[in-house]
Amino acid sequence: MSVALTGSNDAGNFRLAHTYLSQKGIVPNTDLKRYTTSFSGGYNFSPKLSANAFVSYVKGESGNRPSISYGTESLMYLFNCWLPPSVQLEPMKNYWMPGAEGTRQAGWNYNYHDNPYFTVFENTNGQLYDRIIGNVSLKYDFTNWLSLQLRTATDYTSEKREYRRAFSTQRFPFGQFRDARIITEELNTDFLFTANKEINQNWTISGTFGGNQLRQKSDFLENNAGQLNIPGIYNLTNSRVPLQTSQSIVKKSANSIYGSAQVAFRNYLFLELTARNDWSSALTLPTYARAFGTQDNSYFYPSAALSAVFSDMFTLPRAISFLKGRINFASVGNDTDAFTFTQAYNPSDPFGTSQVYGETDRLANFNLKPEISSSFEAGLEMKFFKRRIGLDVTYYHTNTRNQILNIPLSITSGFNARAINAGLIRNTGIEVALNLVPVELPNSLRWGVDVNFSANRSKVLELSDNLQTFVMGSRRVNIEARVGERMGDIYGTGFARVQNTDPKLPFYDPTGQSVGQMVFASGRPVPTASLVKLGNYNPDFLVGINNSLSYKNLRLSFLFDIRQGGVLYSETQTVGREGGIIVETLEGRANGYDLSLPGNGVIGQGVKVTATNADGSGTFAPNDVKLNSRQWHTAWTAGRSIDEGVMFDASFAKLREVQLGFTIPDRIWGRVPLRGVTFSLVGRNLALWSKVPHVDPEALSFTGGTALPGIEFMSIPSSRSFGFNLGLKL
Repeated sequence: MSVALTGSNDAGNFRLAHTYLSQKGIVPNTDLKRYTTSFSGGYNFSPKLSANAFVSYVKGESGNRPSISYGTESLMYLFNCWLPPSVQLEPMKNYWMPGAEGTRQAGWNYNYHDNPYFTVFENTNGQLYDRIIGNVSLKYDFTNWLSLQLRTATDYTSEKREYRRAFSTQRFPFGQFRDARIITEELNTDFLFTANKEINQNWTISGTFGGNQLRQKSDFLENNAGQLNIPGIYNLTNSRVPLQTSQSIVKKSANSIYGSAQVAFRNYLFLELTARNDWSSALTLPTYARAFGTQDNSYFYPSAALSAVFSDMFTLPRAISFLKGRINFASVGNDTDAFTFTQAYNPSDPFGTSQVYGETDRLANFNLKPEISSSFEAGLEMKFFKRRIGLDVTYYHTNTRNQILNIPLSITSGFNARAINAGLIRNTGIEVALNLVPVELPNSLRWGVDVNFSANRSKVLELSDNLQTFVMGSRRVNIEARVGERMGDIYGTGFARVQNTDPKLPFYDPTGQSVGQMVFASGRPVPTASLVKLGNYNPDFLVGINNSLSYKNLRLSFLFDIRQGGVLYSETQTVGREGGIIVETLEGRANGYDLSLPGNGVIGQGVKVTATNADGSGTFAPNDVKLNSRQWHTAWTAGRSIDEGVMFDASFAKLREVQLGFTIPDRIWGRVPLRGVTFSLVGRNLALWSKVPHVDPEALSFTGGTALPGIEFMSIPSSRSFGFNLGLKL
């Protein structure tokens, strides 16, 4: 629900708005409430001096945010993999054992799994936060072509999180209580001179010169009562064991100077030049370290853009309503996280009465350079037949040097990782926007179609420190950057197959008769001896198609999103096959597990090795070993060791949104002070066409707060939603 009040006169304007959101999650006992109050206003003190201000206060609260982790606290881990359909859920709503309320949960499996109702109603993840966003600016016009703006802006958040775990939780038999307080603040102060001068009828010049000071601070404090004395009392003083405290205070700052210059000729030929230089504290060496490295905390990045409106320069065929071309070169700099240079000490478990500290597990690199991306972009914008057809095509090419990444180190070094500058990544792509108006009747029917197409390719050209491979993320499979290969490649263990390219490698067949077939041993797929490329999580291309129709006061729109290509690893398939919950595990158990009965058991399609010849080659025969269903579906992933069988084509088509709206004519209300009354029905995520079973192909995995695309790890499913909007003016 939103309500807004606006007003204005010759001297100023204001807008006061309030928005309230109340949402219940698809997981029972999960919710989110958010209150947003905003005010913006401007005032002209004189013809030359004006002021503008904006402030927004956001208050959010949730008694329980759903857990998206993997394991016993995840409902999807339970329902997709381990909860048999024979288990009745209704009795489990009474999740305390009679006579042991508050201390012992009642469930269907006491060895491995929690009662799902116990999980969502007792093991809660509460959140409360207050956020203030605001800015104030003053602008003074020295002349009609020169002005100065001073501005300061802040973004401040104070957040409290509470994690409660009840007695008898599988992972926390004596319960647990964690209390986290997080404060983040960002302050920006800047000035900007702006000049805009018309030299004559043909030439106009403009320019800016300014500077910015950025200050960031985060304060994190968490106290953990790892076990509770008294059940149900979630207070740090109720800890059965010594409290564990984690605290960090991180500050970062950057100073910037920037400017731009624009030249326009006859309002159809434009040249723009920009330049910026940043100085970052994150790349500033500590005093003690300057003797051991080279400081490079300043980075300069310019840009140049040229555009021309050809339809204003030349007389074009009548079919061409508008034609504009553009080309630009730009570079962008980036720094790193605070304290990358610092070899800090972290506390660990005390030794007796003495606190123990140890070095951080990341080895500092005192020679880091800023990351620089250099890009080239060219585009053409065209409109035809009185703008009934529009086409915008963009090609871009970007080289990114010195990406700052953490590479793993041998544990014998005493460290786990080291920050490096990671060579050269090339990114190329094309974006196309097509706008059509197939039907447009005066004061009647209008049909508009908007199509967006994009395709992108990223390639690793170089890695530093003589690296050939860098593991960017890992969760059952690896996301790796390898020199000469694409970014986003996924590597894992595959199915061993017969080959005839290298006699020194296993499963060599000089006859070529069995090449490409899977190899089985005792009826089970044989894994590859090393990691193999299983695909790339990036799509070949993306397409969005939006149709909008209007007839007088009635409006209808529907949006399709299409993704072609890319792969997805599914943990739901991996563990679901072991638990026998997913429909795929019906294969081979038509009459149970007795292999003598028809319909039972599975024989893998492939070959087995019948003999190994003196030259190392093999003799192969069709696999004829039958496994019962339980053995087969566990063998398909070799007990979570083979990944290839649970990789899927991530292509999909989605009916992303449908809206049906109606505007009530103002005349109907007569003297009632209502105007612009609109009503619309909205549906989102209404249909999905995909080859990925059971899960949304857009699912992501998270580890350490980092998103891992291309890896599905039993996250909460996406939801279909329906709603309505009502808008009006007084």
